[in-house]
Amino acid sequence: MLQCGVPRISSLVGGGLTLVETGQVPVQEAFQGVPGIYLLLLCDVVRRLGHDEQQVIEGLGVTRAGLLQPDSRISLLTGFQAAQRAVALAGDQGLGLIYARAMNVTMHGSLGMLALASPNIGEALQAAMRFMALRVPFLRAELQRGSTQWRIVFSPRVALGEPEVFVMEAVLVGLAYVAEQLLGRPLQGGRIHMPGPQPAYWAQFRASLPAPIRYESGEWALLLPVGLSEARPRLADPVAAGFAREQCEQEYRQLVALRSSVRQQVEEHLRMSDAAQALPTLEEMAQRVHLSPRTLKRRLQEQGASYRLLLDAELRQRCCRLLENRHLSISEVAWQLGFADVSNFTRTFRRLTGYPPRAWRAEQQAAI
Repeated sequence: MLQCGVPRISSLVGGGLTLVETGQVPVQEAFQGVPGIYLLLLCDVVRRLGHDEQQVIEGLGVTRAGLLQPDSRISLLTGFQAAQRAVALAGDQGLGLIYARAMNVTMHGSLGMLALASPNIGEALQAAMRFMALRVPFLRAELQRGSTQWRIVFSPRVALGEPEVFVMEAVLVGLAYVAEQLLGRPLQGGRIHMPGPQPAYWAQFRASLPAPIRYESGEWALLLPVGLSEARPRLADPVAAGFAREQCEQEYRQLVALRSSVRQQVEEHLRMSDAAQALPTLEEMAQRVHLSPRTLKRRLQEQGASYRLLLDAELRQRCCRLLENRHLSISEVAWQLGFADVSNFTRTFRRLTGYPPRAWRAEQQAAI
Protein backbone atom coordinates (compact mmCIF):
# COMPACT_ATOMS: atom_id res chain seq x y z
CA MET A 1 0.00 0.00 0.00
CA LEU A 2 1.26 3.46 -0.88
CA GLN A 3 2.40 5.44 2.15
CA CYS A 4 2.29 9.24 2.26
CA GLY A 5 4.46 9.83 5.32
CA VAL A 6 7.01 12.57 5.89
CA PRO A 7 10.76 12.26 6.45
CA ARG A 8 12.03 12.34 9.99
CA ILE A 9 14.82 14.48 11.39
CA SER A 10 16.86 11.46 12.41
CA SER A 11 20.27 12.97 13.02
CA LEU A 12 22.27 16.16 12.96
CA VAL A 13 25.28 15.36 10.80
CA GLY A 14 28.02 17.72 9.64
CA GLY A 15 25.93 20.84 10.15
CA GLY A 16 22.96 19.53 8.18
CA LEU A 17 19.80 17.59 8.78
CA THR A 18 19.44 14.14 7.28
CA LEU A 19 16.31 12.49 5.90
CA VAL A 20 15.81 8.80 6.51
CA GLU A 21 13.49 8.09 3.54
CA THR A 22 15.27 6.38 0.65
CA GLY A 23 15.60 8.60 -2.40
CA GLN A 24 14.98 11.86 -0.55
CA VAL A 25 17.45 14.70 -0.94
CA PRO A 26 19.12 16.05 2.22
CA VAL A 27 17.12 18.69 4.03
CA GLN A 28 19.87 21.27 3.67
CA GLU A 29 19.56 20.91 -0.11
CA ALA A 30 15.77 20.78 -0.16
CA PHE A 31 15.22 23.85 2.03
CA GLN A 32 17.32 26.97 1.78
CA GLY A 33 16.60 28.25 5.27
CA VAL A 34 14.10 30.63 6.82
CA PRO A 35 14.20 34.42 7.28
CA GLY A 36 16.46 35.53 10.12
CA ILE A 37 13.81 37.93 11.42
CA TYR A 38 11.77 34.92 12.61
CA LEU A 39 14.61 33.90 14.94
CA LEU A 40 15.08 37.52 16.01
CA LEU A 41 11.41 37.68 17.02
CA LEU A 42 11.75 34.39 18.90
CA CYS A 43 14.62 35.84 20.92
CA ASP A 44 12.54 38.92 21.76
CA VAL A 45 9.57 36.81 22.87
CA VAL A 46 11.81 34.62 25.06
CA ARG A 47 13.23 37.77 26.66
CA ARG A 48 9.73 39.16 27.33
CA LEU A 49 8.89 35.91 29.09
CA GLY A 50 11.74 36.55 31.50
CA HIS A 51 14.42 34.27 30.04
CA ASP A 52 17.91 34.88 28.72
CA GLU A 53 17.57 35.22 24.93
CA GLN A 54 21.29 34.51 24.50
CA GLN A 55 20.63 30.92 25.54
CA VAL A 56 18.51 30.51 22.39
CA ILE A 57 21.30 31.39 19.93
CA GLU A 58 24.49 30.66 21.86
CA GLY A 59 26.90 28.59 19.77
CA LEU A 60 24.68 28.66 16.65
CA GLY A 61 26.89 31.08 14.72
CA VAL A 62 24.33 33.88 14.58
CA THR A 63 24.21 37.34 16.16
CA ARG A 64 21.47 39.89 16.66
CA ALA A 65 23.22 42.28 14.27
CA GLY A 66 23.38 39.57 11.61
CA LEU A 67 19.72 38.66 12.03
CA LEU A 68 18.78 42.32 11.53
CA GLN A 69 20.22 42.32 8.00
CA PRO A 70 17.41 42.68 5.40
CA ASP A 71 18.29 39.46 3.51
CA SER A 72 19.29 37.42 6.56
CA ARG A 73 18.38 33.72 6.40
CA ILE A 74 19.22 30.92 8.80
CA SER A 75 19.52 27.22 8.07
CA LEU A 76 16.78 24.79 8.99
CA LEU A 77 19.16 23.20 11.47
CA THR A 78 19.81 26.52 13.21
CA GLY A 79 16.11 27.29 13.41
CA PHE A 80 15.30 23.83 14.73
CA GLN A 81 17.94 24.01 17.47
CA ALA A 82 16.87 27.52 18.48
CA ALA A 83 13.22 26.44 18.66
CA GLN A 84 14.15 23.44 20.83
CA ARG A 85 15.97 25.70 23.26
CA ALA A 86 13.17 28.28 23.35
CA VAL A 87 10.54 25.61 24.04
CA ALA A 88 12.65 24.21 26.86
CA LEU A 89 13.06 27.67 28.42
CA ALA A 90 9.39 28.67 28.09
CA GLY A 91 7.91 25.41 29.35
CA ASP A 92 4.13 25.75 29.65
CA GLN A 93 4.00 29.54 29.15
CA GLY A 94 2.35 29.21 25.72
CA LEU A 95 5.33 30.21 23.61
CA GLY A 96 3.65 29.47 20.26
CA LEU A 97 0.55 31.55 21.01
CA ILE A 98 2.62 34.48 22.28
CA TYR A 99 4.90 34.30 19.26
CA ALA A 100 1.89 34.25 16.92
CA ARG A 101 0.46 37.37 18.53
CA ALA A 102 3.80 39.19 18.21
CA MET A 103 4.13 38.42 14.48
CA ASN A 104 3.19 41.36 12.27
CA VAL A 105 2.31 40.83 8.61
CA THR A 106 5.09 43.22 7.54
CA MET A 107 7.68 40.83 9.03
CA HIS A 108 7.01 38.48 6.11
CA GLY A 109 8.75 40.84 3.68
CA SER A 110 7.55 40.92 0.09
CA LEU A 111 5.01 38.17 0.81
CA GLY A 112 3.52 40.24 3.63
CA MET A 113 3.32 43.28 1.36
CA LEU A 114 1.62 41.20 -1.32
CA ALA A 115 -1.00 40.06 1.20
CA LEU A 116 -1.57 43.61 2.44
CA ALA A 117 -2.03 45.00 -1.07
CA SER A 118 -4.09 42.13 -2.56
CA PRO A 119 -7.56 43.05 -3.85
CA ASN A 120 -9.29 40.57 -1.54
CA ILE A 121 -8.54 38.05 1.21
CA GLY A 122 -8.98 35.13 -1.19
CA GLU A 123 -6.14 36.32 -3.41
CA ALA A 124 -4.02 37.08 -0.35
CA LEU A 125 -4.46 33.47 0.82
CA GLN A 126 -3.65 32.10 -2.62
CA ALA A 127 -0.48 34.18 -2.70
CA ALA A 128 0.48 32.81 0.72
CA MET A 129 0.02 29.25 -0.54
CA ARG A 130 1.94 29.96 -3.75
CA PHE A 131 4.99 31.38 -2.00
CA MET A 132 4.88 29.39 1.26
CA ALA A 133 8.36 27.95 0.58
CA LEU A 134 9.88 31.42 0.83
CA ARG A 135 8.98 31.67 4.53
CA VAL A 136 8.32 28.21 5.98
CA PRO A 137 9.86 25.75 3.49
CA PHE A 138 9.51 22.85 5.92
CA LEU A 139 5.69 22.98 5.71
CA ARG A 140 3.27 22.03 2.97
CA ALA A 141 -0.06 23.88 2.79
CA GLU A 142 -3.16 23.17 0.74
CA LEU A 143 -6.03 25.58 0.21
CA GLN A 144 -9.23 23.55 -0.03
CA ARG A 145 -12.26 25.47 -1.25
CA GLY A 146 -15.67 24.24 -0.15
CA SER A 147 -19.19 25.58 -0.57
CA THR A 148 -19.31 27.20 2.90
CA GLN A 149 -15.69 27.44 4.03
CA TRP A 150 -12.08 27.52 2.93
CA ARG A 151 -9.73 25.11 4.66
CA ILE A 152 -5.99 25.74 4.82
CA VAL A 153 -4.49 22.40 5.82
CA PHE A 154 -0.85 22.16 6.85
CA SER A 155 1.43 19.14 6.96
CA PRO A 156 5.14 19.12 7.84
CA ARG A 157 7.51 18.15 5.05
CA VAL A 158 9.87 16.88 7.75
CA ALA A 159 8.91 15.60 11.21
CA LEU A 160 9.51 18.54 13.56
CA GLY A 161 9.89 16.60 16.79
CA GLU A 162 9.72 18.43 20.12
CA PRO A 163 9.13 21.97 18.72
CA GLU A 164 6.19 20.82 16.56
CA VAL A 165 3.41 22.25 18.73
CA PHE A 166 5.22 25.58 19.08
CA VAL A 167 5.81 25.80 15.31
CA MET A 168 2.27 24.87 14.34
CA GLU A 169 0.67 27.17 16.94
CA ALA A 170 2.84 30.00 15.64
CA VAL A 171 1.85 29.31 12.02
CA LEU A 172 -1.88 28.65 12.44
CA VAL A 173 -2.69 31.24 15.09
CA GLY A 174 -0.28 33.66 13.43
CA LEU A 175 -2.12 33.28 10.12
CA ALA A 176 -5.42 34.06 11.86
CA TYR A 177 -3.85 37.19 13.40
CA VAL A 178 -2.58 38.19 9.94
CA ALA A 179 -6.14 37.90 8.59
CA GLU A 180 -7.25 40.31 11.31
CA GLN A 181 -4.46 42.70 10.40
CA LEU A 182 -5.46 42.62 6.75
CA LEU A 183 -9.11 43.25 7.56
CA GLY A 184 -8.53 45.82 10.28
CA ARG A 185 -11.19 44.14 12.38
CA PRO A 186 -11.76 40.92 14.38
CA LEU A 187 -11.88 37.69 12.43
CA GLN A 188 -15.42 36.28 12.49
CA GLY A 189 -16.37 32.69 11.74
CA GLY A 190 -12.82 31.33 11.68
CA ARG A 191 -11.71 28.13 13.46
CA ILE A 192 -8.36 26.50 14.12
CA HIS A 193 -7.91 22.72 14.23
CA MET A 194 -5.04 21.04 16.07
CA PRO A 195 -4.53 17.29 16.46
CA GLY A 196 -3.09 17.17 19.97
CA PRO A 197 -4.71 17.50 23.40
CA GLN A 198 -5.64 20.88 24.86
CA PRO A 199 -2.58 22.30 26.67
CA ALA A 200 -2.72 23.60 30.22
CA TYR A 201 -1.87 27.17 29.15
CA TRP A 202 -4.78 27.41 26.67
CA ALA A 203 -7.25 28.83 29.22
CA GLN A 204 -5.27 32.00 29.84
CA PHE A 205 -5.21 32.81 26.09
CA ARG A 206 -8.72 31.70 25.20
CA ALA A 207 -10.38 35.12 25.32
CA SER A 208 -7.71 36.84 23.22
CA LEU A 209 -7.32 34.28 20.44
CA PRO A 210 -8.29 35.43 16.92
CA ALA A 211 -10.27 32.21 16.39
CA PRO A 212 -11.38 29.34 18.65
CA ILE A 213 -9.14 26.28 18.68
CA ARG A 214 -10.55 22.78 18.41
CA TYR A 215 -8.08 20.28 19.82
CA GLU A 216 -7.84 16.54 19.02
CA SER A 217 -9.28 17.26 15.57
CA GLY A 218 -6.81 15.10 13.67
CA GLU A 219 -5.34 17.91 11.54
CA TRP A 220 -3.44 21.19 11.52
CA ALA A 221 -5.83 23.56 9.76
CA LEU A 222 -7.31 27.05 9.64
CA LEU A 223 -10.97 27.21 8.56
CA LEU A 224 -12.43 30.45 7.21
CA PRO A 225 -15.97 31.26 5.99
CA VAL A 226 -16.09 31.36 2.21
CA GLY A 227 -17.59 34.85 2.25
CA LEU A 228 -14.40 36.20 3.77
CA SER A 229 -12.54 35.49 0.52
CA GLU A 230 -14.20 38.52 -1.10
CA ALA A 231 -13.41 40.90 1.78
CA ARG A 232 -11.07 43.74 0.81
CA PRO A 233 -7.89 44.35 2.83
CA ARG A 234 -7.85 47.87 4.18
CA LEU A 235 -4.56 48.62 2.37
CA ALA A 236 -5.48 47.00 -0.96
CA ASP A 237 -3.46 48.57 -3.77
CA PRO A 238 -3.17 46.93 -7.24
CA VAL A 239 0.08 48.73 -8.12
CA ALA A 240 1.78 47.79 -4.86
CA ALA A 241 0.45 44.23 -5.18
CA GLY A 242 1.98 43.95 -8.65
CA PHE A 243 5.40 45.06 -7.44
CA ALA A 244 5.25 42.75 -4.42
CA ARG A 245 4.28 39.78 -6.59
CA GLU A 246 7.23 40.44 -8.90
CA GLN A 247 9.54 40.47 -5.88
CA CYS A 248 8.08 37.19 -4.62
CA GLU A 249 8.44 35.59 -8.05
CA GLN A 250 12.06 36.69 -8.30
CA GLU A 251 12.84 35.44 -4.80
CA TYR A 252 11.12 32.15 -5.58
CA ARG A 253 13.06 31.66 -8.81
CA GLN A 254 16.31 32.29 -6.96
CA LEU A 255 15.34 29.80 -4.27
CA VAL A 256 14.46 27.06 -6.74
CA ALA A 257 17.59 27.73 -8.80
CA LEU A 258 19.70 26.80 -5.78
CA ARG A 259 18.62 23.20 -6.25
CA SER A 260 21.38 21.14 -7.80
CA SER A 261 19.53 19.39 -10.64
CA VAL A 262 16.81 20.05 -13.19
CA ARG A 263 14.84 17.15 -11.72
CA GLN A 264 14.84 18.73 -8.26
CA GLN A 265 13.81 22.09 -9.74
CA VAL A 266 10.91 20.45 -11.57
CA GLU A 267 9.83 18.56 -8.42
CA GLU A 268 9.86 21.81 -6.43
CA HIS A 269 7.83 23.68 -9.05
CA LEU A 270 5.28 20.85 -9.08
CA ARG A 271 5.00 20.88 -5.28
CA MET A 272 4.53 24.65 -5.30
CA SER A 273 1.88 24.65 -8.05
CA ASP A 274 -1.54 25.94 -7.02
CA ALA A 275 -3.52 22.98 -5.68
CA ALA A 276 -6.69 24.45 -7.18
CA GLN A 277 -5.32 24.41 -10.72
CA ALA A 278 -4.15 21.72 -13.10
CA LEU A 279 -0.50 20.75 -12.82
CA PRO A 280 1.67 22.52 -15.43
CA THR A 281 2.20 20.97 -18.85
CA LEU A 282 5.67 20.09 -20.13
CA GLU A 283 5.73 23.34 -22.12
CA GLU A 284 4.71 25.41 -19.09
CA MET A 285 7.31 23.71 -16.90
CA ALA A 286 10.01 24.28 -19.52
CA GLN A 287 9.31 28.01 -19.31
CA ARG A 288 9.60 27.94 -15.51
CA VAL A 289 13.03 26.31 -15.57
CA HIS A 290 14.18 28.37 -18.58
CA LEU A 291 14.70 25.45 -20.96
CA SER A 292 13.09 24.36 -24.20
CA PRO A 293 10.64 21.43 -23.87
CA ARG A 294 13.01 19.20 -25.84
CA THR A 295 15.98 20.09 -23.61
CA LEU A 296 13.91 19.59 -20.47
CA LYS A 297 12.89 16.09 -21.61
CA ARG A 298 16.50 15.22 -22.39
CA ARG A 299 17.85 16.56 -19.08
CA LEU A 300 15.25 14.61 -17.12
CA GLN A 301 16.07 11.44 -19.04
CA GLU A 302 19.75 11.94 -18.20
CA GLN A 303 18.75 12.06 -14.54
CA GLY A 304 16.66 8.89 -14.73
CA ALA A 305 13.24 10.52 -14.84
CA SER A 306 10.53 11.72 -17.19
CA TYR A 307 8.09 14.56 -16.82
CA ARG A 308 5.14 12.14 -16.85
CA LEU A 309 6.62 10.17 -13.94
CA LEU A 310 7.22 13.34 -11.92
CA LEU A 311 3.69 14.55 -12.67
CA ASP A 312 2.24 11.23 -11.55
CA ALA A 313 4.30 11.27 -8.34
CA GLU A 314 3.02 14.74 -7.41
CA LEU A 315 -0.57 13.88 -8.31
CA ARG A 316 -0.33 10.69 -6.23
CA GLN A 317 0.87 12.68 -3.22
CA ARG A 318 -1.96 15.19 -3.61
CA CYS A 319 -4.55 12.43 -3.91
CA CYS A 320 -3.27 10.68 -0.80
CA ARG A 321 -3.13 13.83 1.30
CA LEU A 322 -6.72 14.73 0.47
CA LEU A 323 -8.00 11.19 0.97
CA GLU A 324 -6.36 11.12 4.39
CA ASN A 325 -8.65 14.02 5.35
CA ARG A 326 -11.69 12.19 6.69
CA HIS A 327 -13.75 15.39 6.47
CA LEU A 328 -13.76 15.22 2.65
CA SER A 329 -15.94 12.86 0.66
CA ILE A 330 -14.53 11.05 -2.39
CA SER A 331 -16.43 13.41 -4.69
CA GLU A 332 -15.06 16.44 -2.82
CA VAL A 333 -11.53 15.08 -3.18
CA ALA A 334 -12.08 14.62 -6.92
CA TRP A 335 -13.42 18.18 -7.20
CA GLN A 336 -10.50 19.62 -5.22
CA LEU A 337 -8.10 17.93 -7.63
CA GLY A 338 -9.89 19.27 -10.70
CA PHE A 339 -11.47 16.05 -11.98
CA ALA A 340 -14.70 16.45 -13.92
CA ASP A 341 -16.30 13.42 -12.27
CA VAL A 342 -15.61 10.78 -9.63
CA SER A 343 -15.24 7.95 -12.12
CA ASN A 344 -12.37 9.71 -13.88
CA PHE A 345 -10.68 10.32 -10.54
CA THR A 346 -11.18 6.68 -9.54
CA ARG A 347 -9.56 5.45 -12.75
CA THR A 348 -6.61 7.80 -12.31
CA PHE A 349 -6.09 6.90 -8.65
CA ARG A 350 -6.23 3.18 -9.45
CA ARG A 351 -3.62 3.71 -12.16
CA LEU A 352 -1.37 5.57 -9.74
CA THR A 353 -1.70 3.29 -6.71
CA GLY A 354 -3.36 0.05 -7.79
CA TYR A 355 -6.30 0.72 -5.46
CA PRO A 356 -9.67 2.46 -5.84
CA PRO A 357 -9.94 5.54 -3.56
CA ARG A 358 -12.48 4.05 -1.11
CA ALA A 359 -10.42 0.91 -0.58
CA TRP A 360 -7.23 2.93 -0.07
CA ARG A 361 -8.92 5.20 2.46
CA ALA A 362 -10.49 2.27 4.32
CA GLU A 363 -7.15 0.50 4.66
CA GLN A 364 -5.46 3.68 5.86
CA GLN A 365 -8.13 4.23 8.52
CA ALA A 366 -7.95 0.59 9.61
CA ALA A 367 -4.20 0.96 10.13
CA ILE A 368 -4.60 3.89 12.54
